[in-house]
Amino acid sequence: MEPSNTHDPAHDQCRAVSDVLARVGDKWTVMVVGLLSDGPMRFNELRRTIGGISQRMLTLTLRGMERDG
Repeated sequence: MEPSNTHDPAHDQCRAVSDVLARVGDKWTVMVVGLLSDGPMRFNELRRTIGGISQRMLTLTLRGMERDG
């Protein structure tokens, strides 16, 4: 059988879900999203509330979330 040249929408959906899980699935993003679901917080307030996160990791997490919209 020859490979089909037709476009598979299921593949696109799987790819989209995979991209979302890659972003939201990391430990720090889940914690930040949970905290921000109650409303905006300042950077240092987030850092104090999330025990164990470094300033650099919080910065990278927030930048990634901002980039991803």
